[in-house]
Amino acid sequence: MKNWWISWWYKLPRKGPWTFELHSPWWCSGGRSSDGMKSICAAVQAPDEAAALEIIYAAYDKRPRDIDFRFVEARPNDWSPFCERFPHADWMQWEDRQNDS
Repeated sequence: MKNWWISWWYKLPRKGPWTFELHSPWWCSGGRSSDGMKSICAAVQAPDEAAALEIIYAAYDKRPRDIDFRFVEARPNDWSPFCERFPHADWMQWEDRQNDS
């Protein structure tokens, strides 16, 4: 397994809650006022990039045909997604992998 840092554009529904549920860490990191899109950043653990992207697609209540990804970056084993800007919340599931080779 590898650590991945992924960001994509997300349109909030007019009514109701978010339309995805992701248990790994994720945050709304900003947005575009021109079209109301929100920038989502998430950390996932997957064996490769395709599997990391599939985690994002599979998190949606209704699988989108396409997601406008901003970036998909592999991170080192000792990387943590948590910092002052992206704090840890109790619901976030993240396996500390710093001792993996």
